[in-house]
Amino acid sequence: MYSAKALPRFESQFKKFHSKEQDQIREEIKKILGEPSTGEPKKGPLAGVRVHKFKIHHQLYLLAYEASPKEKIVYLYALATHENFYKALERYLDK
Repeated sequence: MYSAKALPRFESQFKKFHSKEQDQIREEIKKILGEPSTGEPKKGPLAGVRVHKFKIHHQLYLLAYEASPKEKIVYLYALATHENFYKALERYLDK
């Protein structure tokens, strides 16, 4: 089983949710930790990053992460709705 490491951007986005929503997000993270290849792999500048999609209150959310098989760690990058998600993620990862 993998362990999770949340990066600062993910943590700040996660804190904006209510506790019940945070619980649902934690369940989605558990799914990822159990099977890191569950998310959709990205190409181009986001190569290596996977995106897991799920719904909260009928709203689609995307969770970007990268799994490191050697270290058995899943790095959680970002959590947001689809609008400008990939552009913002690309800018964040370029830093």
